[in-house]
Parts: sequence; structure tokens; C-alpha cells
Amino acid sequence: MNIKFILIVLLVLLFTQLNTYAQQQGFGCIYDMELLSFSGIEKNTKIAKKPIVDVPPLFGKKARKSGRDLSLPFGIGLYSLLYDQGYTANNLLLIPDSSTLVARADSLYQNTSAHESILQIRPNVWLFPFLNVYGIIGYSKGVISPNLVIPYIVIENIPIIDSIIIDSTFEIHDEIPYVGLNYGIGATFSMGFRSFFVMVDYNYTITDPTDLDENMHAHLFSPKVGILLGTKSSESFGAIWLGAMYMHNDQSFSGKIDVADINPDLVFLLGEKATYSGNISAKQRWNFIIGSSWVINNHHHIVFEVGFWERKQISIGYDFRF
Repeated sequence: MNIKFILIVLLVLLFTQLNTYAQQQGFGCIYDMELLSFSGIEKNTKIAKKPIVDVPPLFGKKARKSGRDLSLPFGIGLYSLLYDQGYTANNLLLIPDSSTLVARADSLYQNTSAHESILQIRPNVWLFPFLNVYGIIGYSKGVISPNLVIPYIVIENIPIIDSIIIDSTFEIHDEIPYVGLNYGIGATFSMGFRSFFVMVDYNYTITDPTDLDENMHAHLFSPKVGILLGTKSSESFGAIWLGAMYMHNDQSFSGKIDVADINPDLVFLLGEKATYSGNISAKQRWNFIIGSSWVINNHHHIVFEVGFWERKQISIGYDFRF
């Protein structure tokens, strides 16, 4: 634990002593900042607006007295994310409405998917010149679409014989909508050298859906590498980047089914209706992302990202700094 603490202190001291320039929005510490343009490479000569306080970021007052350019410390962001992803269903259960029996099932064919749209407000602060931390509060709306072909069920809790296998192929095709508030925390590490930068973002959110029995948990981790674009004659500048995103957002689903649709002979044993439920896991948790941003001035920043491969996504964000 002492070794980790010492490494953190050394890292902080290193970045506060470098001749560092921090971009006005989202890119953290940039050493000897340069901008790429059609005319070549141009040194950054933009003057940062004086912040309302010297701290945060930590060591910010000392850095500014040394002539270094730091980002405005506080921000309020508005972000939206829309994604569509394929999933694998597991732990399928059938619980009859009028019986103590339980049926377990396995799926032969799967084409389960889910799409979700998320809108979030993110208050944030630069804790260090290279580390931004933020809170999350927002709203989610989505649909889980299980499309399953089930070749058999195992009925359990039967007196004397305990369980029995029923070879009766049936299908589940449904759309299960949900809405709910989400909240969480996140952090972005960002630094660069001249025209290049790296960003690593992580956030954790919990969604409390009104139409599902359990809360939904999501972990997002996204490393990126990019370049800075612009000219020293303009207050605005931009960036483009390539990266990846890891999303761990396993979910559960449930719905109603007529027992007669499984097998009419099972109605006497299970009753007329049963509740089905299961869990879903993403077929592929990683995808690629391409992004860009436009820093209008010291206060305004717009971000746009698209994701492709197994998960398709699009994200738009706006950040106001002060």
C-alpha cells in the first residue's frame, strides 16, 4: 500500500513540474502542445481564461504561476448514448402461476438483442491536471428482445420422482421494454505530448428500471488515442481519435407464456400460465470507436463518437466549463 501511495505522489509531482499545457476541454495535460493543420504544425498560443478558483486542480495554483495553461476546473456535461447489441440468454426458468413446480430450460437457437438510449447529466471537476472525476445522473429507456427456440424443459419438484424431462420444442419471441433513472460515478485520465494524446475513461452506473424486477449495473471502460487539430489564429480547435470500448451490462428478463404453447398436455400439471425468466450476457463486450470533438472556446466543448463491430452505438456530448 505504501509503494502505491509513493508512486501516486511521484506521478503528481512529475506532471506539476513539466512545462505542461492542458487543453481547455477534456484532453488533460498536454506537454509542449502543438496543433496539426493543413499548413503544417503550429505551436499552441491560446490564452486560457482565468478560473474562478485556483484549486482544484490540486497543484493548479503553482502551475498557473509558472505560466502553464490549465483547463477550467469545473464542468457540467450533457451526454447521450444509443446502442444496439446482441446477447446470449442463460438460466432460463419457467414458474407456473398455479403450481409449486419449476421448469428449467436450455435454448437451441438464440437471436436475443437489446437496445437502449441513455441521457445523462455529468457534473465534473479536474482533481489533478491529468485526472477528471465526474458524477452521473440520468434516464434510460430500452427494449430487451429475447428470440429463443427451446428444445426441452426439465420439470423439477415433482413428488417421488423429483424431476422429469419433457421433449417439447417451443419458442419465445418477445419485446420487454423498460425505463428508469440511472446514477453513478466515473473518471477520465488524459495526457499527451505535442500533437498526440491518450485518454482512458471508466464509469459505473446503476439503473433502477420501473418495469423490471432487478437493478441494472453497467461498467464502461474506454481507452483512446488521438491527435489535435487547429490553427493558432483561431480560438476554436478540435481533435479526432480511435479507440475501443468495453461494456459489461449483463441483464435479466421475464415475461408470460401460455403453457399450451409449450405442450397442451402440460396444462393439467403446470396450469394455464407460466412466467419465464432468464439472464442475458453480451456476445462481445468490446467494440471499436471513432470520435471527434470541437472546442468552441474556453467554456464550450462538443463531442461525437460512433461505435462499430459487435455493438453499434452513437454518442453525442456537450460540456460547459467554468
